[in-house]
Amino acid sequence: MKKKIRPLLCCALITTALTAGFPASHVLATPTDTQADAAVNQEDGTAENTPTQPALPECYNWPIQSNETEGWPQGPQVQAETAIVMEADSGCILYAKGIDEKREPASITKIMTALVALEHSRMDEQVTFSHNAVFSIEQGSTHIGIKEGEVLTMEQCLYGVLLASANEVSNGVAEHVGGSIEGFVEMMNEKAREIGCKNTHFSNANGLHNEEHYTTAYDMALITQAALKNPTFRSIMSTDHFIIPTTNITDEERWLNNHHKMLRETKFHYEGCIGGKTGYTTDAGNTLVTVADRNDMELICVTLKTNANAVYTDTALLLDYGFNNFQKIALCQKKQQISVRLLPFDRQFYSEHASGTIGEYQNDAYAVIPSDIQIENLTKQVSIKKNLEETEYYFNSKLITRRLLSLSSVLTSQSPENAVNLLTDTLTDHTDGNIITKFKALPSWKYPVLGILGFILIFYIILLILRIKRRKKRRRKRKK
Repeated sequence: MKKKIRPLLCCALITTALTAGFPASHVLATPTDTQADAAVNQEDGTAENTPTQPALPECYNWPIQSNETEGWPQGPQVQAETAIVMEADSGCILYAKGIDEKREPASITKIMTALVALEHSRMDEQVTFSHNAVFSIEQGSTHIGIKEGEVLTMEQCLYGVLLASANEVSNGVAEHVGGSIEGFVEMMNEKAREIGCKNTHFSNANGLHNEEHYTTAYDMALITQAALKNPTFRSIMSTDHFIIPTTNITDEERWLNNHHKMLRETKFHYEGCIGGKTGYTTDAGNTLVTVADRNDMELICVTLKTNANAVYTDTALLLDYGFNNFQKIALCQKKQQISVRLLPFDRQFYSEHASGTIGEYQNDAYAVIPSDIQIENLTKQVSIKKNLEETEYYFNSKLITRRLLSLSSVLTSQSPENAVNLLTDTLTDHTDGNIITKFKALPSWKYPVLGILGFILIFYIILLILRIKRRKKRRRKRKK
């Protein structure tokens, strides 16, 4: 009996020894579609099993801020705690649910990681992975099996970050670009402030759980909007799969599949999806950033704190809402020149011969408005500061977009043909004819000019009063 037990015991010991010999961070697991459908993302931690038809969470009935705007298309209820749909060109917010509430982003953090890396490195730079980069990630979190001392190009690293959501690769990128993970994180936070994020703070480059690591749906939409302006980011984000060739340590190729199921041919595929980023931790729940394009309108959808497959059904509902209820109208293109006309009052200050001039737009401006209204239904507020005219377009009280028109040529023009115009153009500006609006559109010199005119008027009135008094005195003397 003892002879039979000994071989079995030896086999068990050998198996245990072999298993223990491989670090957890070097195990590359590729979940099947069935497993992925059950828990959508297992990229940052271990997902919990969910029932086939889970009960709707309490947050399903939380208020939707965008529905409170009078006349605005009513958006759908979703299971995400917070969500946003933003039009990428104009920044117009089409849907808003708790968009300024702080939540953990999980791996959608890597959008900022990639953006900062793209702005501070070349794609052919060699990234060498340290012991800390490889072994400091949580056991069981997503990785592609990078080994200490292994070398990848920055391009290969960014595919690992955005497609495979590899946490150790994010660490390696951070150390390479920032000198340390802490230095890179400060660069991330600085970039967030530059973009305009008000409620975001990063504490790592991969999105693993940390109480000081948070963002909002609105801030993540801003970060994605900024990243989309980088053509390399766009290319990587929209790639279905990528192969990392053999390296100085690993003799096998690494196949990386894009985790975003709305981009790939799965049951969650969404027509027009061009990419995005997935995320999951036990604390953050499922998070998702998705970019989709239909009919020349590009939408950014962010959902935070969602459960299981609802992260995709929510996103599909929100994107359908955006594409089905809104239209995109071009207001102007950067460097586009337009003919403008002067008001009579304006001519007195600049040129009696000038009947019009050319203004130049400083930005591409688009208005995304409900499909059943026209651009004429919007109200405008115009202001001029330092020879730059800013026009804000509103739907009721909701800001839609801003348009900038350069007036700098006004002060440098040498001929009547290039004379200054500081008021209305021949197209759509100030069409309401409101005197107050036209007055506000005058440049900053309007106040000293009005002051001088007021002083002259008061002086004239005083002289007139003195003159009348003198006449009265003369009449009294004559009567005597």
